Amino acid sequence: MADAALEPDDFRSNRPTPPNSGQMGVSMPGGLVTSIVVGFAFVSGALAIVFCCYFVARTLLNPALEGDRTHDAAATVAVRIAALHGLILALVYAQELDDYKGIRNNLMEEAVAISDVYNDIGRYGGTEVAPVQHDLANYVATVVGEEWDMLGARQGLSPKAWIQWNDAFDRLLELEPQTDRQRYLSNRMRDRAASIAQFRQIREETAAGGFGGMFWAPALIGLCLLSIPFYVYRPTRTHMFLLSIFGAYSGVVLFFIFAFSNPFQPPGKLEPIAFENLLLGDMGKRLPPVAPSTETSQ
Repeated sequence: MADAALEPDDFRSNRPTPPNSGQMGVSMPGGLVTSIVVGFAFVSGALAIVFCCYFVARTLLNPALEGDRTHDAAATVAVRIAALHGLILALVYAQELDDYKGIRNNLMEEAVAISDVYNDIGRYGGTEVAPVQHDLANYVATVVGEEWDMLGARQGLSPKAWIQWNDAFDRLLELEPQTDRQRYLSNRMRDRAASIAQFRQIREETAAGGFGGMFWAPALIGLCLLSIPFYVYRPTRTHMFLLSIFGAYSGVVLFFIFAFSNPFQPPGKLEPIAFENLLLGDMGKRLPPVAPSTETSQ
């Protein structure tokens, strides 16, 4: 599929140099700025919710007219709400962090599987070496140059990348090994190529998933309900500072949950560094060298 491939010069001119050899994470300054802006928005939003609920409660309930052990009742209710609210945040945070780490490991395992097939077909030898390696190089370039942005936009996997993977897999299925060495390599390459498809499906499900209103509704309601019992305290500097700490930390926790919810979208976007590293090596030389000059002349 040379005609559909992403040209190497075009790709390299738009691709940042990986900051390290194998980790995957936010590597662009723009990603850091986005994280700071979104994080500030979450903290500001949480503070706004806390103070709005606090002052509305003071206006409606008029604590000056309250008597007998109102402070004790408010504290008791706040503790019970805080326990449920904290449990919800802890469970969702742990789940999202685990999923985030899992997809990061899957991405690195997929890159390793691609590298294994690329190198094993070279060991296998024969006329299929160049076509298979060419298909794999095109596939990796498409994942980095096209599919990553599609996943971030929740548009699913790239059909072109599926075609390029399928071309390579079909060539592997058509191999006719003649020796024990070739039989071992052919079986291993087929297994590794099949695992690439599994990793792709996991990647798509992770990008398309999300809890939406099932989490955010109880999280924000809990934040409001936790702020209301504070109405019994006057808005002194100390009380406002304590409320600010509570609101700011709640905003930080909600921000990280949001960041982990989609690993392919800022602010928690994973960069395809493991795939880019493949193209920095011998695999990048398999990309077609002719198309960039044609594009430039146009």
